[in-house]
Amino acid sequence: MGNWRTVRIVGSMSRRDVVRLWDLLDHDAPGSWGKPWACLSFSRLHPGLCSLGRWPAEQMDRTGNLAERDYSVQEVAEALQALVEIAGSMLLKVHCGGEYESDQCVATISAGEGVVVTGKPEIENIGEIPVAQLHGHLIKNLYG
Repeated sequence: MGNWRTVRIVGSMSRRDVVRLWDLLDHDAPGSWGKPWACLSFSRLHPGLCSLGRWPAEQMDRTGNLAERDYSVQEVAEALQALVEIAGSMLLKVHCGGEYESDQCVATISAGEGVVVTGKPEIENIGEIPVAQLHGHLIKNLYG
């Protein structure tokens, strides 16, 4: 099991930056795992059932677990700092749940215009991972 952190990402970015992040965050690519944004990465081929999945979009409101266990809020902020330097149009709020998949929001990270700020929770609960998202990940894993 382990200490997974669930986050909710709400925001927008340009189509160009969406495609750039799809390539950058796909941890199926060789050598991608050790990058500073690894906690926000995803597997295009085999997404975890509760993962964020391929989250970058022009408009997004996505809830899911980070790519691996034991990531802190600070590590999510550091990942976002690396990403805002690559995807300049990114304007996001990342609501971070507590330890062990708690849906209670413990911090909200605002990212955009080259700046990342970690602040107090702006929402009480981040909500559940949508069932349709879980089903989509299951189908992807079963049928490719």
